Amino acid sequence: MAKSIRVALVNDYMIVLEGLRALLESSDLDIDVVELDIKKGPKRKVDVTLLDTYGESDTLDERVRSLSTDPSNGAIVVFSFSDQPQAVRHAMNAGAQGFISKAVPREDIIAGLKAAARGERVVSTRRSQHAQIDLAVRWPGREAGLTERESELLSLLATGMTNRELGAHLYISENTVKTQLRHLYAKLGVRNRAQAAAVATGGYLGEHHRQTKPAD
Repeated sequence: MAKSIRVALVNDYMIVLEGLRALLESSDLDIDVVELDIKKGPKRKVDVTLLDTYGESDTLDERVRSLSTDPSNGAIVVFSFSDQPQAVRHAMNAGAQGFISKAVPREDIIAGLKAAARGERVVSTRRSQHAQIDLAVRWPGREAGLTERESELLSLLATGMTNRELGAHLYISENTVKTQLRHLYAKLGVRNRAQAAAVATGGYLGEHHRQTKPAD
């Protein structure tokens, strides 16, 4: 019997972590999610640490570098809505073993984690115009009609980043940020950034920034 791959999931939001856990554990008996981590890194030795970048206020290379300095975290794999070459390059240069776009099929995500656990470098970002994100991949506000990008922008508004800084952080243009913020404000029924940030900090995005929660 093949040894299961011990995986830690890292993100600031419980809804994101629970979606990842559901996606991985329902898909392959060889994947064993042993820890859910919020804000801090894994506390137990694992084969792979899957870093979901949703809502990360640190830069991608900073977050990856922080995790990769501890060998007990295993192979660091970035899981992101972005598939931009700059994001991939920053992650891999900072020490990530892999980079997987959320728009790739579920079986490719599983295969990528297994390859990373074997020590292989993994980049899986192939997207088509009609690519669909797996239903198990969740983000706060999805049920209310927010797109993944609108939700992520909402999560970052309280950081005080300018539109230019948001674009650089998310690897999109400043004009795209402005357009998506307008759509976000309309969906939330608010007029400006301050009101949207108040919605975000008022519980709209659910549980986040809590302490490490071991998996059952």
